[in-house]
Amino acid sequence: MFKSLRYVLKENFTNLFRIYSIAKYEILADMRDSKLGLFWNFANPTIQVLTYWLVFGVILPGRSDEDGIPYLCWLLGGIVVWFFISPCITNGCNAVYAKRDVITKMKFPVSILPATVVMKELFNHLCLMIILVVLFLIFGFYPNIHWFGLLYYLFCAVIFSISLSMTTSVLNMLARDTRKLILACMRLLLYLTPVLWSPHKLDGHRILSVLMKFNPIDYIVQGYRDCFFFHQGLLSFGYQGLIFWGITILLLIVGSYMMYKFKHKFIDLM
Repeated sequence: MFKSLRYVLKENFTNLFRIYSIAKYEILADMRDSKLGLFWNFANPTIQVLTYWLVFGVILPGRSDEDGIPYLCWLLGGIVVWFFISPCITNGCNAVYAKRDVITKMKFPVSILPATVVMKELFNHLCLMIILVVLFLIFGFYPNIHWFGLLYYLFCAVIFSISLSMTTSVLNMLARDTRKLILACMRLLLYLTPVLWSPHKLDGHRILSVLMKFNPIDYIVQGYRDCFFFHQGLLSFGYQGLIFWGITILLLIVGSYMMYKFKHKFIDLM
């Protein structure tokens, strides 16, 4: 098992430039297919944010603010994580199968494909973060030392997305229904994770509150919001951080094992 982990980590680290090049090519390819190009990297998430804000912040009663923060800012502080992780997971699940033409024609380090998907979405995430910072400046939330914690939580999101995508991308090769299941679960997970609603609503439900600690996305979402608004620090989440890294490392080990085990069988699974 640890042999497979070393193999996958070595393959990814020795192909960092290739990962960057493939992600860059994918981004440019998407832009060539559209006349507006980079505009859609900003427009799509902006439209979605405005939709959620209109429904949950304006139409529904009693949602003018959350924890003393204007609801629009509070929503942006968490949903920016969802807009990054969600496509990483859904597209990462299809990372290997989408490159079947390349894999069947040449020797290719298959284990780097989930990382290329995450690298591509990282660019979109940084575009959205630019919009986020501008809006926060307008609302009076200025950068401070606590914002450096975003680098840690971004690292958490990247490692978790790659680890999960390595596992699901192999499962998707074994059974094509995997991606459909992932898509359905992600639509459900949006409303089960405190992205659109405050986690304080679970204060009266001890079991649900404990179960939420095992949601890795919740840890990252609350971490982003803490850096932006509450400034309680990285240790404020207690054992939830240990749970997050336990789940992430387990996924990384399982994903590496599956990548290593099927590395010579992907062509037969096409």
